[in-house]
Parts: sequence; C-alpha cells; structure tokens
Amino acid sequence: MKIGIIAFSGRNNMPYLKYYEDIIKNEKVNYECVFWDRFTNGKTEKINNEYTLHIKCLPGGNKTGKIIPMLKYKYIVEKIIKKEQYTHLIILTTLPGVLINKVLLNRFKNKYILDIRDYTYEKYEFYKNIVDKLVETSFFTAISSKGFLRFLNDNEKIISCHNISKIEAKKEICEDLKSKKQITIGFVGGVRYFKENCQLIDALANKERYRLMYIGRTYFDCDLKGYCKSKNITNVVFKGEFKNEDKPKLYKEIDLINAVYGNNSLEVTTALPNRLYEGLLLKRPVIATNGTFLGDIVKINKVGLCLNLDDRNIDLKIEEYITTLDFDEFNLNCEKMLSEIKKEQKYFCEGIERFVMQVN
Repeated sequence: MKIGIIAFSGRNNMPYLKYYEDIIKNEKVNYECVFWDRFTNGKTEKINNEYTLHIKCLPGGNKTGKIIPMLKYKYIVEKIIKKEQYTHLIILTTLPGVLINKVLLNRFKNKYILDIRDYTYEKYEFYKNIVDKLVETSFFTAISSKGFLRFLNDNEKIISCHNISKIEAKKEICEDLKSKKQITIGFVGGVRYFKENCQLIDALANKERYRLMYIGRTYFDCDLKGYCKSKNITNVVFKGEFKNEDKPKLYKEIDLINAVYGNNSLEVTTALPNRLYEGLLLKRPVIATNGTFLGDIVKINKVGLCLNLDDRNIDLKIEEYITTLDFDEFNLNCEKMLSEIKKEQKYFCEGIERFVMQVN
C-alpha cells in the first residue's frame, strides 16, 4: 500500500504539502511525491521518494503552447503511477486531476483526495464537468477558498482548507508604522500580475516615503524590473528565489504585504493567497484589490486595506490607512482570524488522517 502525491509544480510552491506529509509520516505509511519543474527540460529524476519531471512549460503566456508539455506530463505521471503501484493518490490542484481523470475515475474511486488551490479552466464546460465528477468520486475535496464555490457545484465532499504553511508565529505583533520614515511594501512569491503591479508602482514611483520590494521568481510575462528601468523608477527592489523556511526573515523587511491582483476574472477574484496567511501569522497588514474575495475578507476582518488601482491617490489612501490604524485592534483581528482558520485546518487534518488510515 502506497500513496502517490501528484503535484503540478515544485515543492517550494506548496507550503501546505507539509500537512499531508506530516500525517502520512506519523502513520508510518509509504508514500512518494511527483513534482514538476516547469522551467527546464531534462530527464525525469528520482531522489529518495521524490520524482521531478523536467518539462519546460512556463507559467503565463500562450495556452496553446502548453498542450504538448501537459500531454508529456500526463504520460509520465500515468507511467509512474503504474510502475510504483500506488494504491491511493493525493492530487494537488485540478489540472493534474483532469489530465489523468480516466485513471482516477476508473481505478481510484474514493481512493484519492482532490486539493483545489486555484481557478483554472472551469469556464470551459467540458473541464468543469470533469472536475465535478472528480469531486464526486474523491475521498474528499479540499478547497483553499470559499470563493471557489462560485464555480464549483455544491457537494458534501467539499471541505475548507487554507494556504497556510506550518510556520509557527512567535507571537508576532504589528509595530506602529506611523513613526517610520520609509514604508516597505513587499510582494513575496511568484512575481506576476504585471498590469496591476505597474499601476501600484506608478502610483508610488520615486516617492521617498515608500519602497516596493518583489521577492521570488519572476514570471516571464511580468518584467517589472525592465518596466522600472525604462521609466527610471528607483524605489523598487527585486530579489530572487527563496526557500519557504526563510519567509519569516524576509518579512522582517516588510511593513505592508502586496497582495494586489486584478478583478477581471474568477482566477483572481476567488482565490485566497499564501500572503493573506503570512500577514496574519507575522502581523503585517495586507493590501488587496477591491472586487475580489480576498478584498472582501480583508475588509470584513479588518486585517488590511483595499485599493482601487485606477485611483489617482493611492499613496494618500495608504498613508491614511497607516495614520488611522489601531495596531492593537489589528493584532487582535489577526488572532481572531487565525483561531477560526485553525478550527477549519483541524477538520481538514482529521480528513487526511481518515484517508491515511484507509491506506493502512
């Protein structure tokens, strides 16, 4: 009996994977992970219990150009499942689930967890129909945002989980930013959302009061560094890739968290990103966009501010937020949200435990 965890990216993009691995290890169940390195081409490699597929398929860009890489991914994953004789599977995001849906529906009914972290191609009826079938035949399906219920059929197998790592906050508190000479607004993660970030950069360009920082691998269609260079904007800093365990250290340089996305598609309006939870854990206010589920959550729970990116006075809105924020209340609001999240994560983990016990 062996569990296969099928991912659609590398380990560093999935801090929540630790929830699964810790429970599997605790129950002493044999398992392997299958990761996809989408930035290089090469032979599939296996180190210990981890496969890594090297098939270049860069995020963003022309979707038709991804068809062949995805078919290669599907072929290799199905080959690994057969070779390793996995008896149970954990599918991280819908795309790998849809690609190997025949294997799941025919051979793994009620023997897999479907973990949905993003909206992808559900606007296409054939894709959504497959996702609905996968939810129905899963052991359970986890969703990282209740905003996803806007595009998923209601089903009793759906439970909530969260894009939160198992980083333990050391009772962090938000410091009062009013007295700081310079405010750093940080984006930590895969750097994308070019248009929206250009709007934010333009609004704060070369203002000594603000520094913008981007930490992480930049998507190829999001050349913010080149944009800043072309416009001679000097108060924006770019840093490269990082390890998840380094996040608490990285956030020590950041005062406000940049979680600015557009609001023109379900892909961005329904998700709750890692940065929300990192803000709660490390007590950093989150900047979100009006018209998104994230923005609603931030406003309702008073853990940050929402911007209209077409507003010409973004700098004044941020300054007003800083000068009027009650930091004691903010810290308390973060703790309240974390308490509710922990309850939902507990139920999520109990579901994983039931699944793993089935393997034994």
